[in-house]
Amino acid sequence: MTNGRSGSTWRLFIIFQCLYALTSSGNAFRLPDEYSTYYQVERFVDAGDLSVPQTIPRNQFFGKVGLDGKPYAPWGPLTALLALPHHLAGRAVARASGIPRTNTEVWTFVVSGFTMLSTSTAAALAVMGFHRAALLLGATPSTAWRLSLMLGGASVLWTYGTNLYSEAWQAAAFIWAVVCLLNRRIAGAAILIAIAGLTKFTSIVFTPAFVAAVLVDRSTPFPARLRAALGLSAGIAFSLGVHFAWNDFRFGNPFDFGYNWVETVPQLPVRVFLLSDLPRGLAILLFSPGKSILVWAPVLWLAITRFRKNELPIRVGVLVSLGLGLMFFGSYLYPDGGYSHGPRQLVPIVPLLLLPAAAPGEPFRRGTVFACAAIGAIVAMLSVSVSYLQDQSLGRDFSQTHYYERITPRPGRAWNRYRLDYIPFLRTITSDEWPAGQVGLGVDFFPLHLARARATIPQAKVIPAWLPWALPFVWVVVLAWTCLWRRSGGSPGSPSPVES
Repeated sequence: MTNGRSGSTWRLFIIFQCLYALTSSGNAFRLPDEYSTYYQVERFVDAGDLSVPQTIPRNQFFGKVGLDGKPYAPWGPLTALLALPHHLAGRAVARASGIPRTNTEVWTFVVSGFTMLSTSTAAALAVMGFHRAALLLGATPSTAWRLSLMLGGASVLWTYGTNLYSEAWQAAAFIWAVVCLLNRRIAGAAILIAIAGLTKFTSIVFTPAFVAAVLVDRSTPFPARLRAALGLSAGIAFSLGVHFAWNDFRFGNPFDFGYNWVETVPQLPVRVFLLSDLPRGLAILLFSPGKSILVWAPVLWLAITRFRKNELPIRVGVLVSLGLGLMFFGSYLYPDGGYSHGPRQLVPIVPLLLLPAAAPGEPFRRGTVFACAAIGAIVAMLSVSVSYLQDQSLGRDFSQTHYYERITPRPGRAWNRYRLDYIPFLRTITSDEWPAGQVGLGVDFFPLHLARARATIPQAKVIPAWLPWALPFVWVVVLAWTCLWRRSGGSPGSPSPVES
């Protein structure tokens, strides 16, 4: 790869790091999937373990008490550690801003907002990785650039760069594993696949696609293919082994992940997967307006149109990852992914599914590209502006929900079922709460939440007046400078690169 192309790749990273940071929610206290991750990393810094005792006095605990008497969240052991650098940065900002640790709620609110920026970095890394993979697959610089812009700014990846779910980290690990494989770096790919698996256990369901892809790669001798498959399998086995050891350490059972289904499954034991529910699950993931991957990542239509022009390993890898994901999550207890925007379960493979669009060929039709970009950008911008919890909350009596419906389930299944006719955003953006000035409500951006907290909560007066506005100012300045960055020497003022 030339220095110019490498510079363009880094330019993409900075652009999307800034965009995702600008639009980050900063509100990690919506659901256990987010706040438990924050509490894990906070606890790791304070006490050196990954338990979540902070959730007990706040009545926020979701998980299981371990053999050592400590409460544990049911997430992979790596999720919190990936957020560690951003968490430490948040602590440094809180210290520099004069916010004391004794002011617990405000300190936690500020530090958690910076911790959440870890997924902004992850999503930006995913865009960067896709750009490199596209160039390695033979895409022209202009095509690789445009596809990367659409992936980052007109797909569900933007959404998951602004919350504290782990899907952006999985997406980054998987697409960079592809880059390693295209460069014949099997060990690097195996490590990245293991990282994805350790971030979230269910991501392992996608990993056989990498093994299948290398096995059908006829450009290398069969013994080399077999060694590559064994190396990737070792990475998968390692992540499985760590998960099982982690479960055994916490709960005395390798297969106990710590999930607590009592609230939603009235008749235990839980039946996590049910193939008879697969048709409905597929309808949710492919056709429902609130979850369809083709609605939330319309750029994938470009990949479909160019699918046959790809080499066999790409075709096989894409089909196996998508097929396994649809089968697994389509029959899952919650194919919708619970409270979340878009097809949360499939977000880790969105960059992989877009790879066929990078195959050499005739330019895409401008009308098709414009339609995919426009629809994707509108959906993504709405999703980062509206808190998923505000838009989807059940309520205590189900009188207000339009996301789930109450059913009488079969034994082992949940009583709340996703509504196929759920239309995202409509209820929230037409309500009086969306423009409201309350913390946690309204337009869902971290600087706004900081400003609202400072204006309405007495103990939040300790937040400096400059802090809510300094954050967007810094990101906007860096973003503006990067947009002036030219490939020649990586500095402003030089001739524009052809891909721009």
